Amino acid sequence: MKRRRALFLFVTALAAMLALPVTAQDSAQVFADGLANPRNMSFDSEGNLYVAEAGVAGTQLTDAEVAYGATGQITRIAPDGTKDVLVHGLISYRDGNPLGPAAVQIIDDTIWMLLNETSDFSIPFTHALVGLDRNTLRVKTFVDLLTLELTDDPDGNPNEQSNPTDFAIAPDGTFVIANAGCNCLMQWTPEDGVSVLNAWDFDTDNPVPTTVEFGPDGDLYVGFLTGFPFPEGGSRIERWSEGELVETYDGLTAITSLIVPEEGTIYAVQLGVFDQGWGPGRVIMIDENGITPILEDLTNPYGIIQGPDGTIFVSTNTFGAADGQILMIPMS
Repeated sequence: MKRRRALFLFVTALAAMLALPVTAQDSAQVFADGLANPRNMSFDSEGNLYVAEAGVAGTQLTDAEVAYGATGQITRIAPDGTKDVLVHGLISYRDGNPLGPAAVQIIDDTIWMLLNETSDFSIPFTHALVGLDRNTLRVKTFVDLLTLELTDDPDGNPNEQSNPTDFAIAPDGTFVIANAGCNCLMQWTPEDGVSVLNAWDFDTDNPVPTTVEFGPDGDLYVGFLTGFPFPEGGSRIERWSEGELVETYDGLTAITSLIVPEEGTIYAVQLGVFDQGWGPGRVIMIDENGITPILEDLTNPYGIIQGPDGTIFVSTNTFGAADGQILMIPMS
């Protein structure tokens, strides 16, 4: 199976099953539903939740007869659950396991969003970090995340794949992008453009970075998918400090998203165990006590974010029809 076709089929499995905390498992509530394959999320300063929805493909076909359309979108959800689609008509590529908008953040007067890959490079509004004016919703900044892969091939795999899946912003304003297609982290600033921050060799364990986050200590956390057949326990989260790898949390399988709300604690999403299909996924916590399941039996979970009051939000039902949900997990 080509990695392009597997990129968003994430798995999870842990070597041990630890006791569930009483603060979460039975208390998750549906915050929003009817979403078209929701992926990563973020909050603005007013407490509104922004969701990147990958969409549900479409009726057009690429030269390779892969379906695509324009049902990807960015949706804003108010604290009372009211939904408002801000950005319409974004790429929605491939049925069943769609690619499209993958992540969104609100920074000052700009809506920053990340757009996944397509195998047809003639579809221009893809493979990119895009900044929209928050008031007019017009494009202010377009950062091409494909050409660097085509010219430099950071991971040594001549597959011509650049699939940006998540991004984080460093304290100095540098954008760091997890690029699952080129097995690398890219970085971008307006002054210096796009460059490779780090790359993992395709010919080793092919870790496939899918999520990135800065912790409260300024360290960079990177979560990994692995390639097919997605071995149980074959994935990990890495913590980098000042350009050096300082800690590895292993025994994981296909991390799709993570947050670091406080030093020493990581919350991460795992999609499900793969065995001729994808089983239930879960949210886990990693701290000094090891790995603790927080919420289990989820259908294709993907993104995770913590709200202003400490509540954790996770997107589920993220592959398939427009039946995606955002769940709330109270943590007190």
